[in-house]
This record gives sequence, structure tokens and C-alpha cells, in this order.
Amino acid sequence: MSKKAAKKAPRKAQAKVLPEAQLIPPPVTATVHTLDNGFEVIVQEDHAHPLVNVQVWVRAGSIHEEQWTGAGLAHLVEHMLFKGTAKRTPGAITQAIQSLGGQVNAYTSFNRTVYWIDGLAENVGGYMDILADMAINSKFDPNDLAKEKDVIRREMAMDNDDPNSAGQHLMQSTAFLRHPLRQPIIGHRQVFDQVERQDVVNFVRRHYAPNNCFLVVAGAVDTDAVLAAAKEHFGAWQRQPYAPVMLPVEAPQHAPRVNSRTFATELTRVSIGWPIPGDADLDKAALDVLAFLLGSGRSSRLFQELREKRGIVHNVWAGAWSSAECGLFSVDAECDPPDTKAATQGLKDVVETIKKKGPTVEELDKAVRSTLAGQFRTLATTRGQASTLGHGWLTMNSLEYSRLYLEAIRKIKPARVQEVANLYLNDNTSNLVVVEPEGTLAKTKAERAEIAKRDTVEKVVLPNGLTLLLGRNPRLPLISMRASFLAGVLSENEENAGITQVTAQMLLKGTKTRSADELSSILEKRGGGLQAHGDAHRLWFAADVVKGDEGIALDVIADLAMNATLPAAQLEQVKKRQIAGIREEQEDPLTVAMRVARKEIFAEIPFHRTALGTEASVKSLTVAQGRTLLKNHLTGANGIISIFGDIDPVAVRKQVQKTLGTLPKGRRHLEDMRDLPVRGKPGAWDRTMEKEQAVLVIGFRTVGLHDGDSQVLSLIDEACSDMGSRLFNRIREDLGLAYYVGTQSFMAYGAGAFYFYVGTDPKKLALAEKEMKGQIADLAKNGLQADELARAKTTWRASWLKAQQGNGALADSLAWDELSGLGYGHFEKLPALIEAVTPADVKRVAKKFFNAKDAFVVRVQPK
Repeated sequence: MSKKAAKKAPRKAQAKVLPEAQLIPPPVTATVHTLDNGFEVIVQEDHAHPLVNVQVWVRAGSIHEEQWTGAGLAHLVEHMLFKGTAKRTPGAITQAIQSLGGQVNAYTSFNRTVYWIDGLAENVGGYMDILADMAINSKFDPNDLAKEKDVIRREMAMDNDDPNSAGQHLMQSTAFLRHPLRQPIIGHRQVFDQVERQDVVNFVRRHYAPNNCFLVVAGAVDTDAVLAAAKEHFGAWQRQPYAPVMLPVEAPQHAPRVNSRTFATELTRVSIGWPIPGDADLDKAALDVLAFLLGSGRSSRLFQELREKRGIVHNVWAGAWSSAECGLFSVDAECDPPDTKAATQGLKDVVETIKKKGPTVEELDKAVRSTLAGQFRTLATTRGQASTLGHGWLTMNSLEYSRLYLEAIRKIKPARVQEVANLYLNDNTSNLVVVEPEGTLAKTKAERAEIAKRDTVEKVVLPNGLTLLLGRNPRLPLISMRASFLAGVLSENEENAGITQVTAQMLLKGTKTRSADELSSILEKRGGGLQAHGDAHRLWFAADVVKGDEGIALDVIADLAMNATLPAAQLEQVKKRQIAGIREEQEDPLTVAMRVARKEIFAEIPFHRTALGTEASVKSLTVAQGRTLLKNHLTGANGIISIFGDIDPVAVRKQVQKTLGTLPKGRRHLEDMRDLPVRGKPGAWDRTMEKEQAVLVIGFRTVGLHDGDSQVLSLIDEACSDMGSRLFNRIREDLGLAYYVGTQSFMAYGAGAFYFYVGTDPKKLALAEKEMKGQIADLAKNGLQADELARAKTTWRASWLKAQQGNGALADSLAWDELSGLGYGHFEKLPALIEAVTPADVKRVAKKFFNAKDAFVVRVQPK
């Protein structure tokens, strides 16, 4: 820091230090009860929101497939539990959940399969009824099994098209020689194809027993009522003899291993992994802290050294993952192919440095605070609470696991972190894997009033025109701040496209009072975070902090808004990473198809581009253009500051006036762009890629976010996008034509589009297109059925409620509504607007926009 900057430093040092006691997570109040059949029921009462999350955990994952190891049998069973029971058809399962305002999903991991429903607390009994029916009474119909196996084959093709998955699978098969962790969860196609119905039934009989499963319920529920419902729906499930799966012991590794492969990609992925003990080992907490210090956040050692200082990677991270028996610690980087060797050596250099010197006390304090703050954020949602409890029960059979784990982290000293680094991260136990572009290996990849007892949002307009939104939510000691300014795609042209995103990233490279290192660490070391982004409409930056640090956060926000230097020396690296992002988008078939459709739908208006810009425009961007953007757009009349959380509104209002009250007033932008012209010409476009899957996108020009039809389009999107939709049931379930199918409604400032999409086998593309067009034609002619519309409204309501569980999400949503001209109160009005939509409205809007002659059809197929 310069002497000039140092003179201003004391104002930062005066910030209040948060007492360590405030970082203690809330006490565990969950209870566990065991039914007569051995089925365990965990209940966490939380009446902050009228919501509930219900999860059924099965202690069986991909490592428990025994003679079918590598088949993906556990994952196949997960899919089949949605395929019908003795009393419910496949479509009836998801429709019943949606009619109760729920959202259902499931996942399979190495050592578990979890089925969960997020929804309205008033319907907790209904959710348990459905999950119990799925777990106990699934039919495993042979025809449905054949269709679902074809769906999973498409999922395998998608997995095969993902370079990150390729790197992960390569690391697993390199680091583990005996343990089933070496196998991908989804399985190998050749083994998967051999699975028959009886194998599925046998797996379920083996593992889906009440004494090998448990239930977690978190939300606004009554424990006695939940237990009564659990007995009603799960009590008759018959206990079975259960012998634990005997897993092979991984042999000790005594020599380094190296593996590599090529892939159809633009970037190189490098990963170095080391074997570590399982989740329950006493060293696990220290290893997680080590991973955090190396690769979590902008101030982490890998990020600072390899991305910021050396400029040889685009992304870098570290992690420690385990099953109960064993696991892997890894450091990973994504870079340009010419930088592969330097990136590999850089990963090793950073690891060796922390082994020799260990972390500083300041770094360790950051890790502890960030871990605790992350836990707070997880506990803000019912799903987060249920998942935390479930993980602890699975791992240690304890509801206190999370608290004890965090307490172990709290007690860690720098020497302990250095000790585990030296114990596990050694050359002789290392596994280096590289995924590179093809051809490079030879050279060297209860609605608003009930919600959290939150105070009414307060709006204040400062003398300089800056609008301030304040929302008090004292439930957890967390605070989120968002500074949003109109900019983005609509403020750019062909020559400077992407300047908003580039400038946003440049904000973090230094100010007149803080270096880039100081910006990256000042909040992270206190358990918070700082970020800056540009999107289609805005340049925005955000701070998420623990209570007591709001003064520091506001000071940093103001520093970014008024004192950013945009150092020229950093521009090339920022542009390089943005170009890498553009190229990475070109690797995903669905994204490619969406981008082609967007370009044609929005021809000759700004939204034909994305916020990333183009390679050509990004290459030509200059610091001067960034400074001009800041001067013109970071002004009071063009911005919103939203602050939500455990705040004192009066004190915060004074702090904002003091720190941001001198921001120039300026003018509001985009006022003349609320009704952009329609110039795109419908047609069909074909593209080819080096991929296994085919993708179809059919798009239509619609309206912008200020139009009254936007709510109707949202409900059509809701009705057509989930696992109970007509598209999913017909195209995926009945005909087996696709792995994924759905819709996306894009409503922007002054324009909009609606996309129908499907991912399918190339041989089935023509049939999938015919069926999709038939479904669109029926929608345009008849609209939605009354039951479809009712389910869409219910699921929309649940999503609306869930969007309010985190301070950051609410601060961002209300800020955008205010900034866009809808007004921050629009969020409160949405339920009434949605409820007012009638079947006639849907029919009118569908007929208006989804005409076959107005379609933009894009097909992406393998070369």
C-alpha cells in the first residue's frame, strides 16, 4: 500500500470486531424417534417460514452395488422410484406433489440415495404419504424400466460430453484401484446394459428396508403430528434382516500415478489428488480447513498465486471428499493448453509452500469464520437444515455431528493444518490427471407475514438520487448487501460488448485505498464474501457478512463504487478469462442451441448478444472503456443499494449516507428501451458438434418484464418445466425420446423470448421434433388444462416462498424490481397477479405467441 493509501487506512481499522460468541451456530433442537420397524424419524421444528422439507435417506449408494459394482444400479433405482406404484402412475406422483405445492427431486451419491420434497408445511403429511408409497410400493414395470434405462443412457451421453466429468472419472479410476469409489456413480454403459428387472428388484429388497433408511423433516411442523404421520405412512413397512456390505480395503499407495486423456474441449483440466481417510476420521476437519485455505474464494492461496499473480489459470479450486472408509483430497485448475505444464507445477508449488510454512493465524481465522458463516447460510433454509441433519446421522449417527465438526474446526491451530498437509499430500501418494483438448497430449485440460418475522421493507432516496432498500431479518446473524446499477447488454454495442462483465471483474483488482489482495481477503477472513458481476441488465457487486461487520462491508462497497482504479496490468488476464468463458459455453450443446436461437430471435437488437460479449469485442476492450462505463453508470439516480438481514435500519441508513452519499447523481439509463422492436425472422438453423447427444430448441419472441402477459408466461413455463409436465410425461416418459425436456421463459427489459428444448438421441431427433411441435401446437390451440394451471400456481407459490429464505436472494430480487421500474413492492404483488391468471388468459397468450409460423428452430447434432 502506498503512503497516500496508508493515511486513509485508519477509517477501515475502526470497524467493530465481531465477538467470537456470535459465531456459534444455533443449538440443535432436532429430535430422533425410532418406529417399531427400525425406521428412524428426525424432526427439526422451525416456524420461521410456512415451509417444510421432507427427506427419505437410504443407506445405499453406488459403492453398495456388490456384484453389480460399476453398473449404476443405485442410480437406476432412484430413477425407477418415480415410475409408479400400486396406486399411482408415474405422472400422478409428480402431479400429486405439485398439487400440494411441493417440488420433488432425488440424488444418488457414493454412500446414499436421498429423496426429498420441498413445499408447504401444511401438506407435510401428504408429502410423507407419497414418499412412503415410492419407497415401499414401487412397481418396477418392465416397460418403464426399458424407457428409463434409455433415459439414463442419454444422461451417460451428457456425462460423456462434459470435460469436468471426464476429469473426475479419470481421477477416481486412477486414485482408487480396489474400492468402488473408482467407479462413476452413473455406472459404465456396458455393465449398465446388462442390468435386468430382477437385478433392480433384488437391490431394492436388499437395501430398501426400514432399518436401513431414515426420515428427516425440517420446517414449520409439530413433532407429535409428524410422528403420527410417519407411523401412519411408514409404520407398516416390514423390518428385514440386513447384513452390511463388506467393502474392499484400498491398498496403500507407495508411488505416484499419472493419467491423461484427450477431450473435445478448448481448455485443459489439471487435477492432483491424494488419498485421505473417511468422513469420520479425526483428521477430516483439518483436511477440510486445508482445502478451504488452498482453494476457497478469491483470497485463497491457489487463486492468488496462480490466477492473480502468475495468470496461468482461469479457475482453480481444492476439495476433500470422502465416503465413510476413505476419500480424496484434490487441487484442480482449468487453463489454456499452452499453460498446462506451468499450471501443474504451480499447483505443486502452492501445496509445498503450505507444507513448509503452514497457514497464518489470519488465514486460519478466515477459514473458521467462513465455515461458520457458510453453516449459518445453510441453516437459513429448511432443505439445508434437513440435509445437515441427514448427513450427520448417516456419517456418525448423531444429530450433534455438525456442531461437533464445527467445534473441531474452531480448535484447529496452524500447526495442525501443516501437520495433515505433510501427512497426506506427498509425492509418493499423488495422482496427477490431465484432460486436454484433442491433439494436444502428444505435445505435452404462511406467506409474507409469517416469514422470519421480518420487518416491512423501508425505501429511502438519498439527496444524490441513490435509492436505499432496507429489510430487517433478525433470525440469523447474517447481513447481505447488493449495489446494483443499470448497465449490461442494453448499454453496450458490437464494439464494446462484454464491457460490463469485464469492468465488474476489474473492480476487484484494486481501489485507491485497497489492493486486490486486500479486497479479496478483507471480508473472507471474517467469514464473509465479496463479489462483482455484470449481467444482461446490471453491473452489481455484493457483500455477505456476519452481523457486526456491516460497517466494513459498506466501506468496501463505497470504495468499489467511487475509488476503483481498474489497473491496466490486470486487464489482459480478465479478458482472457472472459474469452475462456465464451469458449466454454461453446462446449455444451444445449447452450449452443440456445445462443443460436437467441441471436436470431433478437436480431438487430442488443439482446442478440449475451453479457459475455463476443471473442472479438472482448479482445478489443480497453481500460478507458471501463472507466467511461463507471463514470456514466455508477451514479445515484441509476443505482439501488439493498441491505437485508440482522440490521439496525437507523444506523445502517446513516452509514450509507456517510459512505455513498457523495456518489454523483447522474441520470437513469435505459428509460427509452422498454419496448424494443421485433426484427428477427423465423426459420430453422442446424449446427454440428463433436458430441454424442442431439439438442432441439424451438424459440418464440414474447414480451419484456413490464408487460402484463409476463405472469401468464411464467405460469406456462412453470407448468411445462418440471417432472409432472405434459412435455416430460409425453416426450420423456411415454415415448422415451429424451433425457431432459422443458421450457425457459426469458423476460428482459423491453423484450422477451420463450424456449422449448429437448436433449435426445440423434437417431430420435426427428421424432422428438415432431412430438415437440405437436405439443406446442396443442398448447397454442387449447392452453393449459385447469389442473395443470392449478398445479403451476401452487408450485409457483412454493418457489416464491423459498426465494425469501436467504437475505441475499431477497436483497437481489427486490433491488432488481426497484431498479427495473416495477417497484420493490412488485414482489409482494406477484401472488395476487399469479392467482388472477385464468385458463382463458393462458389460452390467449399461448395462441398469441406460439404460432408455428413464428418459430425459431435450432438443431444441434453430432458431426
